[in-house]
Parts: sequence; C-alpha cells; structure tokens
Amino acid sequence: MEDKLYWLWFTLKNITPKRQIDIYRIFGSVKAIYDTDDYDSVLNLPEPIKKELEDKSLDRAEQVIKRIEELDGYIMTIEDNDYPDTLSEIPVPPLVLYCRGQRINWQEAFRITVVGTRSYSSYGRRATEKIVRELTDYNTIIVTGMARGIDAIANCAALHEGCPTAAVLGCGVDVIYPPEYKSLYNAIIKNGVVISEFPPGTKPLGKNFPRRNRILAAMGNGVLVGQAPMRSGALITAAYAIDNGEPTYVIPADIFDKNFAGSNALITQGAKLVTCAEDITEDFAYIAVKTKPEKKREKRKEEKKEVSLEGLSETEIKLVSLLSKKNSHIDELIRETGLASAEVNATLVMLEISGTVKKLSGNIYCIA
Repeated sequence: MEDKLYWLWFTLKNITPKRQIDIYRIFGSVKAIYDTDDYDSVLNLPEPIKKELEDKSLDRAEQVIKRIEELDGYIMTIEDNDYPDTLSEIPVPPLVLYCRGQRINWQEAFRITVVGTRSYSSYGRRATEKIVRELTDYNTIIVTGMARGIDAIANCAALHEGCPTAAVLGCGVDVIYPPEYKSLYNAIIKNGVVISEFPPGTKPLGKNFPRRNRILAAMGNGVLVGQAPMRSGALITAAYAIDNGEPTYVIPADIFDKNFAGSNALITQGAKLVTCAEDITEDFAYIAVKTKPEKKREKRKEEKKEVSLEGLSETEIKLVSLLSKKNSHIDELIRETGLASAEVNATLVMLEISGTVKKLSGNIYCIA
C-alpha cells in the first residue's frame, strides 16, 4: 500500500472534504501537494490549513495502513480503476474509501441503494423484502447504511438470496454500529463489503452521517426508499440522489400511516412509484440483466454454505434459547426478550441465513 501513503497523508488532515477536493483539483495529484513547500504561490490558503499541509510527517498514514492490513482490508482512491463511477461524479466525492470485505467491480455492477426508517411497519418490511429479493434476480448489489430498520432488512434479504450487499458506514470499518448488528456486519464482509470515508477507529458521531449519506446516495445507480416519515435520514439520502440527478424510487403506502408520509411526499415530488423490481430494472436495461432461476438457486446454495457466523451474539443466544423450548411467533419473541423489534427482526433473519432457525408461515419461528 505504499502508493496510498500520500493519499492518507492528505485526507487525514483536519481539512474539510470540500476544501480537499478544491486543493486536489488545483494540484492534480496528492504527491504534488506533498512536494510543494510554498502553498502561497499556488493558492491563498487560511493559515490553519497551510500549517496542516506544511506538516510532512507520514507517521499517521503509516499507522492507518497498518491497521487496514490487520483488518485484511483495502483502500480505494478516486484515481483507482475500481472506484465507483457514480461516486466520482458528485460535487464532493471522497478522495479515499476504506473497505473491508470483497472487491467489487463497481463499474460493471448494477446496484441499488436502499434506505428507510428505523420504525418500520409490517407492510414496510414485507414490501422492502419483496422488491429486494426480486432485484437479486438481476444480480443486483444492494447498498445500505446498515442502519436499524429498513436498511438492515434490505441487507438481510439480499444475503438470504445469496446476493452481494454493501454497507456504507458513518464510522470506521472496524467499528460495528449499531453494535447489535455484529452478525450482519460479519455476513456482509464475507458476502460483500463495508465501506467508509472515515479512517479506522472513528466513532459513529452524529456529524458523520450527513457525510455518509452523500456517499450512500451516489453508490447506487438509483435509490429505493422503503419506508420513510417526513423527518428521516432516508429523505436526506434521497435528496442527495435527486440533487445528483439519480433516479429515485419509492414504495407507496397507506396515506394514513405517518411512517410513510415522507415516502408518499417523494412520489408527489416526482420520485417513481414502484411495486416490483421490474419498475426499477426497466430503467437500466443496459446493465440490469436477469439471470436464470436455475443459476440463481444454484448460487444461493453455494452462498449459504459459505455463510458462517463467528459465534453467537448475546441477542442470538436469547432467541435460540427461547426457540429451543418451543416454536414462537415473532411478537412473542420481542415481548419475552424485551428487545427492539428491529433488533429481533434482523437477528432472526441472520439466524435463518446461518441455518440455525427456520421461519414458518404466520411469522412463526423454530429451530432448524
């Protein structure tokens, strides 16, 4: 990773992404920025930024590279061939992305970003799962922020179908957030990739998520809103997509359900109403190619064999213990564990993927 040293030297500075992009475009390369001694001759910089750039130490960059290697991760820069094409086109693209998991050919892959509320309804879950699973027929890469609720449901639905999935984090790639999604995080790494603009060790601070959302919106060829109230981070991501001129898709819902008010508002503003995957893929005939059902089933079997959770989390242990005694409805599991419905839902799907539990009709679960 020697060629990444200067990229990290520059991007780890206390300089905003917008300012970094401006400086990078003026100099043309990060090596040129590093080699310059007289910044005043090129551009007029505020004194604090000039002092940042005058510090030529590569120590921190070397430490971060060592940490990424320990994680068996990798680093993408905006100049790399595998850097997402749609991401490089936004006004302030991240110069560096930290990744953990599989390498994906973003230029050739069809990908959809899925966002939505944490407080989803039963309909919101079923509708999101339906469309995501249909999208996997087209070898779609599902991209989310791995947030509680609709995001995690989309990740789990994709994994259940043996489809690659990606998570864009508002923290370092070595920080699991939400913490109860350890199993989901591990499954994504094995079957997809987690990505962050932030260096390893960065905590999930509130100020990080608007920056994360601009990346999340641009990672997909389009954005699908599963369920969103009027005040929602999902709407922020959708707004980024609309500003970037990217197609935005929305699952419609009951006009009396406030948790869908934001979704329905997007439709009135021009977002496309969707009821099936084909409503999305028909706009991407050049890249969204449907695979044969036989091939899909074979791939699902292979992928399921590969998925192996590294031990059970505390939540998984609670659920498995209850199901070992008797088959239970999901509402009963939520009540008996005292856990949030989003956490129980996501954990059960992960246990399904691992082959530990089985979902029966009527939202009844049992040990597989």
